[in-house]
Amino acid sequence: MQLTFFTNIPNHYQVALSQAWSNILGAQYSMVCWEKSIDEYNRLGWRQDYTYNWLINAWENEHAYRRAYDLIYSSNIVIWGYAPLKAINRRVNRKRLTFCYHERPFKRGRWRILDPRVAGLIWNKYVKTNSEYHHLLAVGHHCASDFHFLRLFNGRIWRWGYFPEVPQDISVKDDTDCPTVLWAGRMIPWKRVDLLIRAVAWARDNGANTFRLKLIGYGPEREKLQSLANSLHLADMCEFVESQSPARVGEAMDNAHIYVLPSDRNEGWGVVTNEAMLRNCCVIGNYAAGAIPWLLNDGVNGRVFRSDNPNELGAILRECINNPNLRSTFGASARATSSNFWAPQVAAERLLTLSEALKAGLSSPYQDGGPCSPA
Repeated sequence: MQLTFFTNIPNHYQVALSQAWSNILGAQYSMVCWEKSIDEYNRLGWRQDYTYNWLINAWENEHAYRRAYDLIYSSNIVIWGYAPLKAINRRVNRKRLTFCYHERPFKRGRWRILDPRVAGLIWNKYVKTNSEYHHLLAVGHHCASDFHFLRLFNGRIWRWGYFPEVPQDISVKDDTDCPTVLWAGRMIPWKRVDLLIRAVAWARDNGANTFRLKLIGYGPEREKLQSLANSLHLADMCEFVESQSPARVGEAMDNAHIYVLPSDRNEGWGVVTNEAMLRNCCVIGNYAAGAIPWLLNDGVNGRVFRSDNPNELGAILRECINNPNLRSTFGASARATSSNFWAPQVAAERLLTLSEALKAGLSSPYQDGGPCSPA
């Protein structure tokens, strides 16, 4: 059985999933990338020198390009996030099992369906391929909700996400008197690092024990965020660090106690959430971010906040900072959730099982809220 995954550029969490499929299928698995990387991702430390035998860079030469097109039509299963739309349409019309891998389409609001350009894109990309052979791998709760709103992929929407490699030999966090609160990513408006900084100031002023804030990343908001931290008198407890490779960010997570994802609805998933959970961090996430409703069960394996009020996030931070046993409980439960349900090997096996069920005219055998469960 040939499975091919089509995307734009390789990244470390898709590579982990691809390797899991390769381990199962051997030479019957391929990942096709259509474009070279861009400077922004290079600056974030993403590798671009992958040389796996299952990786096809369609942009490199004519042979690779033709091989990529052949796989669209010949593969038993195709998963596509980025691929030539006309070719996908032809594949679906030929009744070949196809999965669209997608984040939420209305990050800026559902009112955009009134924009003729957006409506035309939805028509060409989804309505024309609306078939029992075309399914949606919804990256996050809000993606599934948007497609339910559009009444597309009815009965064919499955939970999905991003799946970073599971690190081994993770140690238990030390019971320190000065825990570290961590954030990492691009410093752009919708990441809402400003909300985190204001929440940290509130926690400090309202009874939180001693703690430190570490912010890793770069972006157009960096100077503004540094000025905000200074104006709130956080300079002695807030550290700004330049962008680091995924491996170095992972090391920072190993040494951190609390990870916060304050992003708004523009965060289609937020793979740092998986990574922090896998490293025993106590994770606090904004419900508006794509991954949070599916990864975090508030009060069980982390905490969830639902407003732009820094006081709400600050109160949750204070609770977690002042209670090391709670942090430890959330961290252990978070790692179990991520490694047992949202790991690359788990997702790879589930997608293959789901595919066999669909070919047999059945629904998903998974009803536990993990990958390939109905969304």
